[in-house]
Amino acid sequence: MKVCLLLLLSLLLPMSSAAESAYRTLTLDGRYRTLQVYPANSPAQAPVIPLQGQERIQIGFDELSHDYHRLTYRVIHCNADWTRSELNELEYMAGFTQNDVPEGTPSMGTHAEYTHYSLVLPNEQVQLKLSGNYAVEITDRDEPEAGPLLWACFSLLDRQVGIDAGVSTLTDAGYRSETQQLEFELKTGFASIERPDTDLKILVRQNRRTDNQVVGVRPSMAGSGVIHYQHRPELIFDGGNEYRRCDFSSYKLGGLNIDRIVYQKPYYHALLFRAEPRLTGYTYDEDQNGRYLTDTRQGREEVDVRADYFWVHFSLALPRPLERGALYLLGEMTENRIDEETRLDYNDETGCYEQQLFLKQGICNYLFMYADSTETGDAAWNAPLSSRPAEGSYWATENGYQIFVYYRPFGARYDRLIGYTEISSRQ
Repeated sequence: MKVCLLLLLSLLLPMSSAAESAYRTLTLDGRYRTLQVYPANSPAQAPVIPLQGQERIQIGFDELSHDYHRLTYRVIHCNADWTRSELNELEYMAGFTQNDVPEGTPSMGTHAEYTHYSLVLPNEQVQLKLSGNYAVEITDRDEPEAGPLLWACFSLLDRQVGIDAGVSTLTDAGYRSETQQLEFELKTGFASIERPDTDLKILVRQNRRTDNQVVGVRPSMAGSGVIHYQHRPELIFDGGNEYRRCDFSSYKLGGLNIDRIVYQKPYYHALLFRAEPRLTGYTYDEDQNGRYLTDTRQGREEVDVRADYFWVHFSLALPRPLERGALYLLGEMTENRIDEETRLDYNDETGCYEQQLFLKQGICNYLFMYADSTETGDAAWNAPLSSRPAEGSYWATENGYQIFVYYRPFGARYDRLIGYTEISSRQ
C-alpha cells in the first residue's frame, strides 16, 4: 500500500515535458489520463480523415478528480515533421482561435474519481480549410501560466496519389531472420510532381510509433506517373515481436493474461502473470499492434464514465538486472512514452523487472522495450528502442506500417497531405 500511495502522489506531478520542436499525442500533466484520438466511432483506426466529407476526429481524456475545470483548446497547423507551420490561424481555419472544451462528465460508480472530457473536430466553432497535420493544444483557462495540459494530434487527407506498398523479409541488410523492409510506389496519374526529391516528404511509422519513425525518404526512381521507393536502407525495420496482451475489463473475472484481481482500498489491482523473455523463437499470436481500448465487461454503455481505474502490475522475469540501459513498457496505454512512469525497476527478491500503471479498465497491447540509456523525458525520446533483449526480433512478426505523403512544391508555405495508407506486413 505504501508503494501505491507513493505512485498515486506521483500522478499529481507534471509528466516529463515534451520536446518543443515537434508535437505528438501526449499528456503533459499527470492529472490527465487516457488520452485517445481517433476517427469518430472508429476507436481502432489511426487519426487520419478526409479533408472533405462528414468524418470527424474524436478526442477523449480524463482528469483525475470531480473538480470543475474550464478547459480551452486551440488548433495548430503543423509541417510534415510535426513542427509548427508558419501559417497563421486565419489561413488554415475558420472560426474562433481559442474555444472552450465542452464541459466534462463526472465518473459514476467508480472507486477512482475522474471527469471525462470529449471534443469533436471539426465542429461549429472550428472548420479546417487545409490538409496536413494538426495538433490540438488544451490548457486550463484559470491556470494559463501552467502551460498546455495535453496535445492531441491528427491529420486531414486530400488524396491526390495512390500508394501500392508491400513488406519483404528479404532485406537489403540481409538479416532475414530479424528484419522487414518496406517498399512502395506512388501513382501520381496526371498530377505533375516535377521534383519528387524535394517537393515530396515521406513519413513512415511502424505500428503508429514515433520513436522509430522515418522522415524524408528519397525516391529510388521516378517514371511516367509512378515514383518508386525501393531498396532504401532507411526503410528496414526490426520485425520485433507480437505485442503481449491483457484484458482487465472486469473486476469480477480475470481476463486474458490476468493472474488475479484484488481489491486493496481504495482501488482494484490487476496482477498479470509473470512474463518471460521471448528469445528462443517466434510464436504466432493475434495482437492489435499496440492498441488500447477502454472497456468494461459489464457492457459498453457509458463506458467513458463507468469504467474504473485499476493499478495494473507488470513483471518480466530476468535472472539478473541489465548491465546498462533500462526497460520500458511500450504501447498506446502509455502513449508510447519513455519516462519514469513507464520504466521498470529490478526487484532482487522476485528476480523480475516490475512496474505498475494506473490505467482505465480495458484491453491493451504492450511490449517490454530496451533503451540504451537511463535518461527519460526529452533526452530519451529519440534514443533507439530495441525489442531484442526481452522480446526478440523476428521477420515473421505481423506489423502495421503507415505511409504519409506530403507535397510542398517550390514557393508553397505548408505541407499538404496528399497520400496515406496503412498496410500489414502479412498482406
